[in-house]
Amino acid sequence: MAKRILAFLAFSLALLVIPNWAATCSNDSIVAPSCTNTFTAADPTGTYEFFGNGRLVVQFDTVLTPSPGFTLTVTVSNPSDPLPLDPKEFPSNTVCVKYPINSTTQVCDRYDFSGSATGPHGVPVKNKDYKGLITLTLIYDTSGTTHNPAFGHAPGDITTFTEDILTSYYEAPAIITLATPAQSSAADPGMGGRTPGLSSVVALDEPFTENGDTFCSPMTLTSTNNPSEQKDQIEVAFKLVGVASNCTTGTGLRDKTARISVSTFDGSGNLVFPPIKNAEGNKFHWDNKNGLNEYDISLEGLDPGTYTITVFSSKFSPQHSEFCFNGASVVPCPI
Repeated sequence: MAKRILAFLAFSLALLVIPNWAATCSNDSIVAPSCTNTFTAADPTGTYEFFGNGRLVVQFDTVLTPSPGFTLTVTVSNPSDPLPLDPKEFPSNTVCVKYPINSTTQVCDRYDFSGSATGPHGVPVKNKDYKGLITLTLIYDTSGTTHNPAFGHAPGDITTFTEDILTSYYEAPAIITLATPAQSSAADPGMGGRTPGLSSVVALDEPFTENGDTFCSPMTLTSTNNPSEQKDQIEVAFKLVGVASNCTTGTGLRDKTARISVSTFDGSGNLVFPPIKNAEGNKFHWDNKNGLNEYDISLEGLDPGTYTITVFSSKFSPQHSEFCFNGASVVPCPI
């Protein structure tokens, strides 16, 4: 389990604007597998803390139900692998991410929704109880290696996971133990997703599509400036080579499946994926001359703080690097 340096995170928390995460419930999922929060127009976000079995944050764009709002219960279950997955959405050999419950046993965690709203099983109904999309953020503990992450969703009353709602991913730095439970959230990987409705969700791990490709560590972050707009950017670049190739002399390969996320943490230990702008489109572009996959991130709109950039792909396990931003430019991070 990865850990973040205390002073490093303290810098981020001191600068970051902290949102309101008022609705929070906590349970040991082995003893009490369900947790309930109330959602209102004034408080559309709820945190579900299942010690040892993940932290799930649910955020509605807008809650329409009049006061006192509606309750939403999340229940953790441990289905066996392989899960019922739609083969059109998830490739063969996709597995559930395993959570360690002791030194010898790992389990799959599925999160099921119910509540007091107007839909089946009491789940809220779009355009009646809320409008817009629902943002889900899951932090989980795993002792295994994630290959290509996916966020499975089984919409409605079906029991088969037919949708991958993954929009963002966070790979935790491998550093040291932190002092408080809120800070320890930064020690574990996490994923974010967006969905128009709620049913059951699960963290998944898809296999690589091309075994043998080698990610040449580390990926590089270069602070640049857009002369026409005078706004800072970060160029993210990585090199990928084929099987048995040398990273120094091997020919770089283009990766059209690579995706990127920028993340940070608030003062309650909640994982946040702020919106970012790609200065040159929405995909990595290919530098044929140098054999590099590159992505230019605009820092416009980011609050001051410490951020993690995670790159993930169907060809290599998630890779990460960090930068610090003072609101005007990239600055050295505390050691």
